[in-house]
Amino acid sequence: METRGVWITSTDSKVLNSRQNIAEAMDFLAQTGFNVVFPVVWNNAYTFYPSRVMRENFGVEIDSRFVGRDPLAEIIIEARRVGIGVIPWFEYGFASSYNQNGGHILAKKPHWAGRDFNGNILKKNSFEWMNAFDSEVQDFLLNLLLEVAKNYDIDGIQGDDRLPALPSEGGYDRGTSDRYFRQFNQNPPQNSRDPQWLQWRADILTDFLTRLYQELINVKPGLIISMAPSLPGWALQEYLQDAIAWLDRGLIDMLHPQLYRRDFLSYKQLIDSIVTQQFTTWQLPFLIPGILLKVGSYRISPDYLLQAIAYNRSRGIPGEVLFFYEGLREDNDALAKALRSGPYAQPAPFKPSDLKKLGFTERRTSGKYSYIDSTGTIVTQPQFDWADSYNSGLAPAKIGYKWGYIDKTGKLVSRLQFDRAEPLKEGLGLVKVGNKYGYIDNTGKLLILLQVDDAESFSQGLAAVKINNKWGYINKLWNTVIPLQFDSADSFSEGLALISVGGKYGYIDMTGRVILPPQFDDAKSFSEGLAAAKIAGKWEYINKTAQAIIPPQFEEAESFSEGLAAVKITGKWGYIDKNGKLVIPTEFDVAKPFSQGLALFNIGGEWKVDSNNGELFFSGGKWGYIRNVIS
Repeated sequence: METRGVWITSTDSKVLNSRQNIAEAMDFLAQTGFNVVFPVVWNNAYTFYPSRVMRENFGVEIDSRFVGRDPLAEIIIEARRVGIGVIPWFEYGFASSYNQNGGHILAKKPHWAGRDFNGNILKKNSFEWMNAFDSEVQDFLLNLLLEVAKNYDIDGIQGDDRLPALPSEGGYDRGTSDRYFRQFNQNPPQNSRDPQWLQWRADILTDFLTRLYQELINVKPGLIISMAPSLPGWALQEYLQDAIAWLDRGLIDMLHPQLYRRDFLSYKQLIDSIVTQQFTTWQLPFLIPGILLKVGSYRISPDYLLQAIAYNRSRGIPGEVLFFYEGLREDNDALAKALRSGPYAQPAPFKPSDLKKLGFTERRTSGKYSYIDSTGTIVTQPQFDWADSYNSGLAPAKIGYKWGYIDKTGKLVSRLQFDRAEPLKEGLGLVKVGNKYGYIDNTGKLLILLQVDDAESFSQGLAAVKINNKWGYINKLWNTVIPLQFDSADSFSEGLALISVGGKYGYIDMTGRVILPPQFDDAKSFSEGLAAAKIAGKWEYINKTAQAIIPPQFEEAESFSEGLAAVKITGKWGYIDKNGKLVIPTEFDVAKPFSQGLALFNIGGEWKVDSNNGELFFSGGKWGYIRNVIS
């Protein structure tokens, strides 16, 4: 599906001035091949629809130009009539005014003002700003978006370079400074682009977007979340907009970076940089760049516009949004005519459901994961897509494609920045960023740097690591204690570690001495004196002398825990005891190890491959816990 969008502004445009103008504009856009419009609904601190939120907070229901009308409702009616989607655009975001010393919002609520290092009202490029970190301000903006989502038949909601955003010169208000001091035991640095200070504030805005996303999809799960930030990288430095983090968390369905360049070569260079250096392959379907048609005396040429669209398609980019409508009408509709006879000649219906399938919304709306105690009582309910086991007071938690660590209150103690994160073992947690691995401590601090190609968690004071395709073992001081020599290596358990050489598996002790020579086709670590091992296509259980205690007979087998082991027979999982007796029937599609007398299982689900990144995830069915029958 192609996205062919255009922004409808209130500046230098007459579209919103009357219902007739709106109807004519929608007819024109439909004839030109566009399929979605982004009409401004929040500009200069006024709404372009009757707003209860504005009336209750500021006594002004709608921009004075539109009293007695509802331009948003009119656009929706006329756009639907010609088959065009509508995504309202909250242009001003956290900005309160333009060269008005804060305007009517800060006049009534001065404590909402953003502040620079000198304590002045935060101002950048003539815009004055509210404090985007203040909970009241966040609630206000959130309520504006929610009332539109609840009250109008729209396809999505859009923020831009002011939502979520704040000039990086801001954040020096008392509340934000105190918050930073509590976390780092120091005041915010005077340098507003100090890396830690910059990222910390950007994360607050990303957290706000996370909340915004969750609230919106709770109202309408099919709602498109669209964002049009400034250029990636530059936007983080200047406006604390971490668009890559937004994509990593799976918070947005369309990203429209404003690639406002005035010649094709410059535009092409930006596209190349984004595609090859900034975005991953799975992120590209979300990229729908913004193209500048006119500003001041500048006008894009038809040739440049056609080149840009053609280059987008050649790089796998499925659309663009044009800024703004009036540019299509100049020079006797020159740009529109070029689009009608060129790339937009054939119709392309706008299908929000197709866009939503690319993201996380469908799996998220089926429910969140919670923690329960041994009686089955819910004790916390963190808002994460996945959360793993607690150890040393922390648990790995995931939103979108990124992992972090939470404490037992559900609070993040590390950024959501890891591509993999394991539960802490012996006080250290294995993490991965890109293609490198390292370890964090129980404060979330990276203790052993990201510098190995693969790794396992620490166990019995050692961890298996891989460098240059060979595995060995390190201690917590980063000293190599067993040389890099194996094709694969697992964590130590009961004094032995599983290793492989030449496609066969065996076991070594903690000095690196081979105890059981590599002879098995596959194997698992020792637990409770036994290890699962595979020979000639069947799994058995052996002791530390390689004697088969439970004969080969299983399709798959897991390690023993609390006297039982999960095994797979004829496609289903059950549990055996140490005599090989099946004590819990094979009826599960997933069966996890026992811990504290309980084991997690699933019935009816299946493993699937994520089309975006190739990762396996389990979907469907019902989850539950069974009790240990021998404990």
